[in-house]
Amino acid sequence: MSSGNKEGKKVEIPAIKYFWSSSSLVGKKTKNIPKFLREIDIFSNLTGNELRILSKFLHIRDFSNEELIINKGDKGIGFYLIYSGQVKVFDELGENSYSYLEEGEYFGELALLQDVSIRNANIVAISKVKLLGILKPDLEDLIDSHPKVSAKLIQSLSLIVSNRFNSAIDEIVSLRKRLKDESEQ
Repeated sequence: MSSGNKEGKKVEIPAIKYFWSSSSLVGKKTKNIPKFLREIDIFSNLTGNELRILSKFLHIRDFSNEELIINKGDKGIGFYLIYSGQVKVFDELGENSYSYLEEGEYFGELALLQDVSIRNANIVAISKVKLLGILKPDLEDLIDSHPKVSAKLIQSLSLIVSNRFNSAIDEIVSLRKRLKDESEQ
């Protein structure tokens, strides 16, 4: 029986795989990248097909518990989404100032937006971690092949930067107020 091509090899069609994996016939526990991206607020401006296209440009990388993911001072080349697991973000080794990021959160957006981006914190896996990453060359390929999707991605990255900038301003205002209150006592 013929399989539809001369070599007898299986024909793979990514769109069919996507629609099958997002079908209601597939169990709800199935986790796929476009579904995962749909759950992240910053990608709400992308359609299902655009998320499918974007997912083709993402790389999956696994990290073990306590493995260093980002080293402060290194050159940044990519933006990362936490697909599973949890990471710790901190400024200096041994310092008590840190935060945690978990599934659905992200880091490294400046690496895609700046010509030269230097990582400003250390990031370490505190469990088994799976990251989805898009690197600068991937973004350039996305711009060339799918300009509308890349424009929406850049818009999303800009929104992240804007939100982080506003949070930093709020924190500065709060610290100034606290310093002023303490100096008046």
